Amino acid sequence: MPDARALAEAYGVRVEIADLGDWASVTLVAEYDPDGPVIRVSKRAAEDAVERAIAHELYHHREAIGEVPRLRDRAARERAADAFAERLA
Repeated sequence: MPDARALAEAYGVRVEIADLGDWASVTLVAEYDPDGPVIRVSKRAAEDAVERAIAHELYHHREAIGEVPRLRDRAARERAADAFAERLA
């Protein structure tokens, strides 16, 4: 299985390290933006969390392009993205 960065490249998804701002008590590690498409990883993310964050956001890209069905429940979507990231790890 390719690493998350290589897989992002294969999908044509740019990966950027960025300041994702202050989200109060929540730590935003990464976000997926279908306009691009681009995955932005927080510059504050721990180095060992970056690959997993990219893999998690790639799941959301796969939803956006119709490769996997978009689940109705947000929590279920996040669990599915976590499971995908775990399989890539």
